[in-house]
Amino acid sequence: MGTKKPLWVPLWRSVHIGWLIAFAGLAGTSVAILVTVVVLFEHLHPDVLMGLSWLAFFVVVALGQSVMLSGVGSARLSRFVRPIDVAVVGRGLAVPGRGDFLLRTLIFAFAVLLGVSYFHWRDDEPGRRQFRAEISTLVGAPVVLLCFVLGFVIVNRTRISLHPDGIVQEIYRRRAWKVTSDVTVVPWDEIVDLQPRTHPNPAVPHPHLYPTVRVVYREADSESDQELMLMVCEKKVEPNSLIALLQWCRDNPLARAQLGQDDARELLRPPSLRERIRADRAASTSARRDAVR
Repeated sequence: MGTKKPLWVPLWRSVHIGWLIAFAGLAGTSVAILVTVVVLFEHLHPDVLMGLSWLAFFVVVALGQSVMLSGVGSARLSRFVRPIDVAVVGRGLAVPGRGDFLLRTLIFAFAVLLGVSYFHWRDDEPGRRQFRAEISTLVGAPVVLLCFVLGFVIVNRTRISLHPDGIVQEIYRRRAWKVTSDVTVVPWDEIVDLQPRTHPNPAVPHPHLYPTVRVVYREADSESDQELMLMVCEKKVEPNSLIALLQWCRDNPLARAQLGQDDARELLRPPSLRERIRADRAASTSARRDAVR
């Protein structure tokens, strides 16, 4: 592969300092609480252990969310980005989606914790412990089971791959026994414009925007433009690295052949986390200055 690579440009904030601080704070607090409890109480009461288990579960959930929002998970090149052969266009570079493995794991851990809580709080005598056991069994268990089953029955998986001939998007949908698959191929030479965009994330209170790319293309036998929306936020790569590679391949026909080589994944390697933090801080400072003016 040649020495020239796409130039990484911070179009979107890939590191959020606030979430990094929250990540470190929650991790430090959870460790401090655990160490304090173990030091003060050599023999922990089972109720204390159950309380610590639930606390640890919710701390892990909060940490996982902060990692996803801060961009720490994209600090290195994902091992899931690898060469792929597609029947339509041949060899290329696969950029898979994040999938739902983490969500299923959390649901499974929640189900195990509910089961352990039921056997711990179960009591033959009416009271608060029996009420907790009944709530865990009659309410929690069916809800968790339903969510876990729906995770396998309803599946939406989108994967894009970059080839010397163009961009390929594969959408896999499963609704129970019905499975559909749509494949869209966009040649590089037919791309009219690449528009980096964002869409709001309603799950968080602050204005956090997820990066997307609108690919505008025009087929050779058509006079109207068509578009392909790439949800960059859902891919296992750093968003700025992906848009830089897309723009690089669109503007450099001779560079596209590198997408079919064995080490093509190196084209998506982002800068170090320190460099990205420095770039994001510089962008924030510049934005504040523009706002003051």
